[in-house]
Amino acid sequence: MPVTVVLPGDDVTENIRLNSKRAPKIGTGLRAEHGKVYGTAAGRLEQRSNAYFIKQSIRRYRPNVEDRVIGIVEDRVASDGAGGDIYRVNIRGSHPALLSNLSFEGATKRNKPNFSTGMLIYARLETCAKSMDPIISCQLGPHDVGVSRRDWMTNEAMYGELKGGTCCNISLGLARELLDPSNVVLEELSRHIAFEVCIGVNGLLWIHSSRPEYSILIQNAIVNSEVLTEAQVRGMVNTLMETVADHIEEGEE
Repeated sequence: MPVTVVLPGDDVTENIRLNSKRAPKIGTGLRAEHGKVYGTAAGRLEQRSNAYFIKQSIRRYRPNVEDRVIGIVEDRVASDGAGGDIYRVNIRGSHPALLSNLSFEGATKRNKPNFSTGMLIYARLETCAKSMDPIISCQLGPHDVGVSRRDWMTNEAMYGELKGGTCCNISLGLARELLDPSNVVLEELSRHIAFEVCIGVNGLLWIHSSRPEYSILIQNAIVNSEVLTEAQVRGMVNTLMETVADHIEEGEE
């Protein structure tokens, strides 16, 4: 679709392709009202399949229900009254989130995870009331249809603690781009090396690979890809791979 810059209050109804068989999905930065769609944020109107949203360049993360985020455990703050503990988790929003260690798949009073300061947690935003701190959960939600349930102790659950690896900050716009299944930089990196990434829409990126050199390469490639074209991204990844391969060979000699 052509590049369309939107300001708050702009009517973008004509830019959204209406289909009687399949209604368009309205995402971040847009609001449907009285049969029309208006922008609620400044940015570029983007389309992914049948979904429309405003790609914004903002610094502060604004929590939304069912967002998938990476949080940093800060402290244990209270008991939930049901045999569990409540932890304060930094999700880079205006307020910290709260997480109960019973909000995990298979967690019970006797069998529940315990956290310490600095641990990384991948979770979904369960509630986000204006007058209360956000509440996050590591249990599957309504947007996780088709995902098999795994007990938290198996380390195979979709949500939970992120062990090992490295974590870095990225822009919120880049985080949204990385969630695209056809993202160029992740696709190109996967052709050369095996790695794991976890992307939080709150601007935190977790990377795990077999070597520290690869983790640094992946982080640099992802951050630099934000301002490059697809062709430039492919060339950059190939150059970085050659440089790192030479460095590893020199270190082993």
